[in-house]
Amino acid sequence: MSLALRWRNKLRRRFYKPFNKIVHRGHYFVCGYFGADFLVRSVNVGGLEISAKIGEYPELKNFMRRCTELKPDVFIDIGANLGLYTCVMMKNRLVPRAILFEPDRRNRVHLRANLLINDLIDGDIEIHEVALGAVPGKFRLVPGPERDIGLSQIVENAGAADGYDVDVVRFDDIVTLAGKTLAIKIDIERYERKALAGMARTLKDNRGIVQIEVLEARRETIGIMAAAGYALGQEFGPNLVFGKD
Repeated sequence: MSLALRWRNKLRRRFYKPFNKIVHRGHYFVCGYFGADFLVRSVNVGGLEISAKIGEYPELKNFMRRCTELKPDVFIDIGANLGLYTCVMMKNRLVPRAILFEPDRRNRVHLRANLLINDLIDGDIEIHEVALGAVPGKFRLVPGPERDIGLSQIVENAGAADGYDVDVVRFDDIVTLAGKTLAIKIDIERYERKALAGMARTLKDNRGIVQIEVLEARRETIGIMAAAGYALGQEFGPNLVFGKD
């Protein structure tokens, strides 16, 4: 991220944080971003950044540009959260079909609300209420705090007190795609490599763009993608963007 963009984001955050607090008083409200509408909450980090029009701004611009060039057959949103990427991709008609994964039940309510207000609820969108991993089973999902609902994560400690159990599946076991151009976004709080292990066949048999949040094991993640034929193209902080022609 350029210095100018960092300063822009900082200034907009400084303005919108007190503005949202005063005007919206912690309530939900609707704002526009990249041509889509979003129901957000002023006390939430994601809501603040979307209302300030800075949420993953360079990543989204790049993702939209690449999708315009590639014309993907399917968008796969792993860790869909409130539907930021899905609503932007579908509302701008950059993809005809979307497959979403969101195991957090609170986030799914938020996701469906955003699909509804964007007139996407009847579109070609599949929502899978499961988490993705390397092996099928049940693990604990610990929801993120209200301040940042995007921090929900899977923990494999059976004794975890917080959260609730969710189904974990392998992508390759429930979706079959081959010879397609895919646009994939993966952001699941350090569980990304396990999701990649469960979609090895899909990555190998298709081409396109894959954006992955990589908070750890960067070299290992690059190696996994290289084995499937994807080269690292761009970096936006922890978000690495891979491509295969």
